[in-house]
Amino acid sequence: MKLNSIVIGGVILGAVALSVHSQNAAQKPALAAKVAIVAMRDAMLNTQDGRKAMAGMQAKFEPVRVGMEKRQAELQTMAEQLRKGAATMTPEAQQKLNNEIAARKKTFERDADDLNAEVEQEDGRLMQDLSVKMGGVIDEYAKQNGYTVVMDAAQPVLWAAETANITPDIVKLYDQKHPTAAPAAPPAKK
Repeated sequence: MKLNSIVIGGVILGAVALSVHSQNAAQKPALAAKVAIVAMRDAMLNTQDGRKAMAGMQAKFEPVRVGMEKRQAELQTMAEQLRKGAATMTPEAQQKLNNEIAARKKTFERDADDLNAEVEQEDGRLMQDLSVKMGGVIDEYAKQNGYTVVMDAAQPVLWAAETANITPDIVKLYDQKHPTAAPAAPPAKK
């Protein structure tokens, strides 16, 4: 992330330096660097494709998440049972319950890690697919609107005028260029 900031800063400084150099060398007015920001992830997720893909991810992983919550509740119930019964349980029964809790907790944590990895992998694939299309849209938009630099708002931006934020325009243009068959329906609540 720090390297991206340095590269972006270098690009901006290079554009400004080139502009100043051009002015001094040719004695012509310098072209001002026109900079825009786009919240890339937000833009991708707010397109029709992005909403549809996220709804698909939610449908795929929601049952697993619900199952994980149920298992976590069972672990909490067992821990409470151990705590409440500590005074009346035999040491062997306490040890047996404690071992069972530890084994289930270990399995739960491993499954949770696997689920998180799978969700991150799916999210990465989704973002990769969308970013290819989005890159073309941003390229076209920047050229049509005379931008010198378009930066991702997720990178450290110290300040930017609201007029520099082109995210809504990018989402609209993306949806025009890549229409989906049908808009994604909001996820059903249980």
